[in-house]
Amino acid sequence: MYNGDCEVYIIRYFNVWFYLFAKTETDNYKIKMLGEHISAGNSMKMKDIHWWCTRHSIKYQMEFEYRKEYPIRANIWNFYSYCRFKLAMSYPNSGRMGPK
Repeated sequence: MYNGDCEVYIIRYFNVWFYLFAKTETDNYKIKMLGEHISAGNSMKMKDIHWWCTRHSIKYQMEFEYRKEYPIRANIWNFYSYCRFKLAMSYPNSGRMGPK
C-alpha cells in the first residue's frame, strides 16, 4: 500500500500499530484532527480507528507486535483480539463490525 509518495502517521493501540497513509494535504489535515481527538483523551478502539479511516478514505495497514512490558496473558489476549478483528473485517456483512 505504501509506495513512498505519501506521509505515514502511526497510531498505537496496545499491541497493534496502525499506519495511516496521507496522500494529500487534506488527508494530512484529517489525520492531524484524529490525532488531536485521541490526544484529548477520547477513547478509540480498533474498530473505531478502522471506521474513521474508512469514512475519511484514509488508507491504512495494521501490524501486531509482541510487547515485552506486557504480561504474556495480555499479549495473548491482545493477539486474539487483533486476529478476531482482522477476521471480522474479512467478513464485513456479518453484522458484527458496523458503526455504533
